[in-house]
Amino acid sequence: MHFILHKGIVLTKVSDVNLLVATRDAWEDCPYVKLITPTEAIFWSYIEKDADQKEILTEIEQSEEKDLLMKLYNSFIKRMKESGYIIGEED
Repeated sequence: MHFILHKGIVLTKVSDVNLLVATRDAWEDCPYVKLITPTEAIFWSYIEKDADQKEILTEIEQSEEKDLLMKLYNSFIKRMKESGYIIGEED
């Protein structure tokens, strides 16, 4: 399964702070700027590169901190859907 991202969302870093920025294409549907953690930025990068969710979960499973990472990942995906950054899923 792949996530469908809202058009016009850009991951950027300013002064070592990770931000998701909504460009003009996304202003009406998403917050202009959303602060995310370095771990969430990695999740976003995978999704942005159209990684299959199985690939992301495999990476998480290989980590020593897999329980924590799984909680963080699920929470991140939920918040991105609620904020409109992720607008759907496809197989």
